Amino acid sequence: MQKKYKINLNLLLKLSNTKKVFLLFNTENEKITNYKLTNDLTRYRLKYQQFRLTEIIKPNINKLTIEI
Repeated sequence: MQKKYKINLNLLLKLSNTKKVFLLFNTENEKITNYKLTNDLTRYRLKYQQFRLTEIIKPNINKLTIEI
């Protein structure tokens, strides 16, 4: 089951243009509160609650919910 998160327009643009491998993020009430785009998962993994591969997110970018 996929979980849905609310993101802002700035993150959406960054996700669509990034060449980084991982999106690490913290959530609160299904809203992404802070995030990091990186290639180095081991360095930042303990600072964030969850992570996703950007190559999995990019094909589904048109299904993302945008919060303005």
